[in-house]
Amino acid sequence: MADVPRRRALLAAASGITALAGCAGSETASNSYPVRNERRIEDYELEKTRDEDGGALVIEDDDAPVTEDDETPSVSAEERALQRRHAYRVLVSEDDLAAVSFAETSAGERLRSFCAETDFDAESVYLLSMPVGACRDVRLESVSVERDDLAEGDLHPRADFCRAYRPADVECDPEATHTVGFAIRIPVAADHSNGSGRGMGSSCRHGEPPAVFNASASSGTDGDEA
Repeated sequence: MADVPRRRALLAAASGITALAGCAGSETASNSYPVRNERRIEDYELEKTRDEDGGALVIEDDDAPVTEDDETPSVSAEERALQRRHAYRVLVSEDDLAAVSFAETSAGERLRSFCAETDFDAESVYLLSMPVGACRDVRLESVSVERDDLAEGDLHPRADFCRAYRPADVECDPEATHTVGFAIRIPVAADHSNGSGRGMGSSCRHGEPPAVFNASASSGTDGDEA
């Protein structure tokens, strides 16, 4: 259990965070910005993974299979698989981490190991996963926290992403779906988290798509679909 006075001091300091430049390995936002009373976080750490089988990376508590006895409308196996690829969790303590199950795959293990290295006395983790088309990528553009909530010990992070084409030399099936996962370590401690935010830009504005994606054979494909 973290020392409460120390944690409170960290929270108070974090509520007045100023942007720090030069985050090695991070991507700088170009088409997103903090909203409400959010403060941009620059010195975060990131672990990004990709499961090319399209499986779930983070196992949610409500992932029990749908049965014929359920009163809710039936969900197809494909729809259920798509739902399981989505996960959004904010981890502010060892107990939060212990409540999360990760897929027993190399991608899931990388996320688990990264989260396990977090010092929750001074840091927190925003954990996300989502589906993406096999020929597309999802990039993290910016991270911010709600300052007013943080002053009360409530971490409300926001992550903004954008979609991009993968390099033209990457072999991929345009009909297949992969799963990408992000574990964002934020240098902020909190007592709890009552929510999170996220945004997705339709493109990362890094120039035109590779020539292979401009072929007439792919002209009927909606490139913004995951």
